Amino acid sequence: MSVTGGSEWLWLPHVHWAEFIALYLFLGGTAGGAYVTSSWASLMKSLMDTDSWLGKILLARTDDEEHRYSCAETARWGSVLSVLSIAVGGVALLSHLGAPLRALTFPVLFTNFGSWLTIGTWVIVLFTIVAALETLWLHFGSAVATESGLSLFPRKILGRIDSLGPWSTDSGIVWLLDTVADKTRPPSRAHGAIRLVGGALSLLLIAYTAMLLSDISVVPLWNRTYLPFIFLLSGVSTGISAALLGTVASGGALTRTNHRFCLTDDAIIVVELVAIGLLVSFLGSSSDVAANVTETALFDTYGLEFVGGVLILGTGLPVALSITVTMLHQFTDVGETPWGRRLLTGGYALKYTLVLLGGFLLRYVILMAAVKTPLGVPGL
Repeated sequence: MSVTGGSEWLWLPHVHWAEFIALYLFLGGTAGGAYVTSSWASLMKSLMDTDSWLGKILLARTDDEEHRYSCAETARWGSVLSVLSIAVGGVALLSHLGAPLRALTFPVLFTNFGSWLTIGTWVIVLFTIVAALETLWLHFGSAVATESGLSLFPRKILGRIDSLGPWSTDSGIVWLLDTVADKTRPPSRAHGAIRLVGGALSLLLIAYTAMLLSDISVVPLWNRTYLPFIFLLSGVSTGISAALLGTVASGGALTRTNHRFCLTDDAIIVVELVAIGLLVSFLGSSSDVAANVTETALFDTYGLEFVGGVLILGTGLPVALSITVTMLHQFTDVGETPWGRRLLTGGYALKYTLVLLGGFLLRYVILMAAVKTPLGVPGL
């Protein structure tokens, strides 16, 4: 950190805010959003299984087997991707620390429960436990053994390991996890309560990263009024996209499940764009010179990433693509032919991929445009 004479600017050190932190922020948000998506898909499937009145109101018809299969795939993809995202994100975060193993002492050292660093650490740990249990219950157990779907790849990989090992498949890893899943799986109401807790932890996981950044109040781009809301919307959007990208790969691109989640994602993206616009407007209208310089950096130094990556490729184009594909799917007979199904499937896959790209670039720009912004220091 250095101060230059005359101009009186304070610079945030670039080295402490590298791409690994942007990756962690992105994966943390995606993990939370994927879990929320998984819980919602699980609810839809359970409503179909019980044929409840609420399910009929939500159009979760029991006679639509493709919808049931797609809900199951979305639930499993969301759960496993939430675990994988938080695991890889945790590695990215720990790699940023000078002594990564000291993070294991957080129950003793992190005692300031008014700090978002402490709150966030506990949220990460509790969320990981809940997400891991949900993944276990959705991928293993006697009820899952007869099901099929690409989302069951963890089970298939472990089954392959069992077939190559010296032990029999009746006492291997899959058997062990099936046994543990059956013995620990809670009753439906208790399971629903756990999902609610997991959902609350998911939203906290997404929002806490923005709250942590906005603790540094001298950075105008990290304004607490806008940034947590933007991160929350983006995290849910990328989580939906990650889970539904898996569902599309599983063959569920043309189901009602994908259609509903895709439209929900579109609505979230539109609100996210409005929130980003409000943040940019705040920077431009502020009397703070640092805020004005930050706005210039967004459209100049980081114009390619922000305008091209976030606003066009990551948000605007996915919504336009989604509307186009949905119109073709719902109001034409394109989906009745093999090439048409491939076209629509590719369109949905491209949309979700672009949303994920935009989610990462958003966090990258939020970090990099801030750390390179000169900040006025009163009295110097």
